[in-house]
Amino acid sequence: MSYIKNSFIRLRTNLKRKIIRFQDNSIFYFSRWIFFGVLIGIIAGVGAIVFNALIRFFRFIFQVSMVHYYSPRPELMGQTGAPPDAHPIRWAIPLIIMLGGLISGLLVYTFAPEAEGHGTDAAIDAFHNKEGYIRGRVPIIKTLASAVTLGSGGSGGREGPVAQIGAGFGSVLATYLGLPVPDRRTMLVAGIGAGIGAIFKSPLAGAMFGVEVLYSEMDFEGGALMLAIIASIVGYSVYAYFYAGFNPVVRTPMFTFSRPVILVFYAILGVFLAFAGNFYVRFFYFIHDIFKKIKIKPHFKPMLGGAAVGGIAYFFPEIMGVGYGWLQLAVLGKLTIITLILLGFFKIVATSFTISSGGSAGVYAPSLVIGGALGGAIGGIFHILLPHLIYASDIAPFVLIGMGGFFAGAAKTPISSLLMVSEMTGSYGLLPPLMLVSAITFIVSGKRSIYRSQKRNRMESPAHFKDYLIKPLQRYSVSDVLEKESAGRAKAIEPDMPLYEIIKIFFNSNFFIHPVIDETGKIVGIIKYDKVKNLMMTSPDDSRTAKDLMESSNLPKIKLTDTLDIAVHNFFRKNTDELIVIDKEGGYGGVLRKRDVVLAIEEGQKSPSLSGTPSGSVNAEKASP
Repeated sequence: MSYIKNSFIRLRTNLKRKIIRFQDNSIFYFSRWIFFGVLIGIIAGVGAIVFNALIRFFRFIFQVSMVHYYSPRPELMGQTGAPPDAHPIRWAIPLIIMLGGLISGLLVYTFAPEAEGHGTDAAIDAFHNKEGYIRGRVPIIKTLASAVTLGSGGSGGREGPVAQIGAGFGSVLATYLGLPVPDRRTMLVAGIGAGIGAIFKSPLAGAMFGVEVLYSEMDFEGGALMLAIIASIVGYSVYAYFYAGFNPVVRTPMFTFSRPVILVFYAILGVFLAFAGNFYVRFFYFIHDIFKKIKIKPHFKPMLGGAAVGGIAYFFPEIMGVGYGWLQLAVLGKLTIITLILLGFFKIVATSFTISSGGSAGVYAPSLVIGGALGGAIGGIFHILLPHLIYASDIAPFVLIGMGGFFAGAAKTPISSLLMVSEMTGSYGLLPPLMLVSAITFIVSGKRSIYRSQKRNRMESPAHFKDYLIKPLQRYSVSDVLEKESAGRAKAIEPDMPLYEIIKIFFNSNFFIHPVIDETGKIVGIIKYDKVKNLMMTSPDDSRTAKDLMESSNLPKIKLTDTLDIAVHNFFRKNTDELIVIDKEGGYGGVLRKRDVVLAIEEGQKSPSLSGTPSGSVNAEKASP
């Protein structure tokens, strides 16, 4: 065992050395990313295969063997494949969903509590708040727990677990190789894209989803796009070639957009879907907050959620599982308007209880089913009211456009959502109305998102905090701030000054430190307000002088020509709110306060007075706008 362990250590050390050496060679640097992208894609594709196989295995155990229930399958054009004499045992349906919730809860909360809920949100949270770090066990537990949840009839999707498989592998690989945090975050994003691209058989949408889903506004993690594209293509190819085939997930005729007048009705659909998506998000987290308040061990909460889902499924089993088969039937026009409305509404309720209770599954696929069902219902209503404008053949496009439009608003991912529907159906003929509806739902739905861990934009993300902090600070120098502050020069103290004189200086001062300067003009130390205050309270008649009270080592100094990013660094490194400024000749130039830096930056953002070339800055040329 020790020999094997030492061999792994040597392998990792050699890989680290090669990667560090590659940093200085542009060819090998980019080749490294191609290699990582391929590796992440392979793992995501294999993970999607294993996960799908596990879902089918548990579905056979729970749904087929125990209750004799067969759900429609999209690859069979909505047929169930059930034998003629198959009759579901309705009273047992709630029991198997509860059992699946119990097993899922025990798995998750015993081994990896961060795997609860929808996995994509956990990956987003890891990107922003955990430096891209995901524990290696999380994808494994997520896969098993989600397969049990979906196989037993819980309402959820497959994308969250597979996204977490890819993201988790990217994170673990980067951690294992000792790559810097930005690289680990990039590999995590690529893993999300690879998982989505594989499970939905939509490589372009998967890559875009990975870089888009991190933010709720129109912002992207552009630096990870190329790696996400490589990983997504490989993941899709592995999954489709070895397991699922290259046919679209939902089989549809080749639709084309040829009547612009229908855009009016699509716009109405977009507004409706925006409000429906907002309700979905609100209800989802309303149930989530309720379950947080229930005073039982979290291991058993998914079973309670399963009981609620089972109660719905007893009367309306269409809400069980992922639901692609029902989407296929909706596209084929085999579901009534009432069924579509009930499917959309109860899918919202069932998904909320399944996942918000702590169950493990994704929210993407249910959102597609909800949006498709509601879109088909709206299309059917339009056809009844205006048959001369909305034909029966137009209802299926409403289903497909509802799929993408609903999720674009609920998840704040308009670009990847419209690409997703196009690739899932194998048709780009409906791209113009898809773009319209996605834009409307994104705008009208407001700020709420099904992914709570999203940040509004890159500026608010801890992953890019330093980028947006340092660059503005590098534009200005210490001299710029002191020129703006008339009180920027704290009065100097002579080494032989007695305590009562020092107290007078601090009493009339706005500074907490004052420099001690000898007769040659050299700064020999500083005196802090805290020390003077303590002496004033305890022994105001102390006969000591400034040279007895001053601190002379590790002085918080900064040069007049230094830029403000250096100043901020020194504020934190030396744990002080004030720095002694050294002028160009090495003498005393004033005191820089932390609050003055903040005020100067705020003023620079409001007016151009500080946005020009910083006076005295060593980076004057770089600092000009």
